[in-house]
Amino acid sequence: MKITKGRANLMLLAVAILWGSSYVFAKEVVNSGMHSGLINGMRGLLGASAAAIVFNHSIRKMTKNDLKIGVTLGLINFCGYYLQTMALQYTTPAKNAFLTTMYVVISPVIMWLVWHERLQRKDGVAIVCAVVGMAILSGISPSHLTLQYGDFLTLISAVFWALQIIFFARLGYKASSPWVVIFTISCTQGTCGWITALISERSTFAHVDWFAALPPLFAIAIVVTFMAQGLQLTAQHYTSPTAAGLILMLESFFGSVLSVILGFDPLTHRLIIGGAIMILANVIMQVDLRHIHFLQKHD
Repeated sequence: MKITKGRANLMLLAVAILWGSSYVFAKEVVNSGMHSGLINGMRGLLGASAAAIVFNHSIRKMTKNDLKIGVTLGLINFCGYYLQTMALQYTTPAKNAFLTTMYVVISPVIMWLVWHERLQRKDGVAIVCAVVGMAILSGISPSHLTLQYGDFLTLISAVFWALQIIFFARLGYKASSPWVVIFTISCTQGTCGWITALISERSTFAHVDWFAALPPLFAIAIVVTFMAQGLQLTAQHYTSPTAAGLILMLESFFGSVLSVILGFDPLTHRLIIGGAIMILANVIMQVDLRHIHFLQKHD
């Protein structure tokens, strides 16, 4: 089947829906008694196994550079997902989803601080919108300036997701195959997860409801991570970066909708208004205003 831009965008929409569902699946796994280290260990193991079965031929040709790239991205991925899943012990899937999208506005700030890449005027507007949306979503006000612990952990995880995007853009194209990198990321994530779990979570193993944990965990590892990454890698070759960014950004919307439908979050004015402002911030960040016809200057 020939992949057109329209079909590619539909594939990316499916990716956004799958990513959005991962917040609810992760919350179910956390509610089953499984902690972040073990979740990462199992997710990495299942993801690496699926990649090894499907892309065995490419993986056997892995180079030292592939390994270096995969391990670097894998360590960043582990930190981001570890904090994100830990946050779900203290916050809801909808808030976790919306606050995670802060990586969109954090990325250019890191690029400015570390690589001295100049911020655009729209970046400042987007950052202000994102902070306002975050404050509404988290219940922060002048009389109540405390950021809830789960929301704080989610924001720190967003820093690592921003780093992953930056390093993937700077290193990913140097790999011999994206699937080799995905395999190495999964192996690194799984290894770090099992080490963390065996050191600090062993006492919790006996309290895990494995029958409740395994179905959503398989969904996260195989459907959300492995299959969604495959769809994303394929689709992004046939559409524009801006279109891809805007579509994938909808993961927070789908995550919050599913969370409300399944009863993890109440539908409140704070969720609607705060989430809408954060989506607006991401749209401002993604769209190049200079290419919008009615905003262009005319002689």
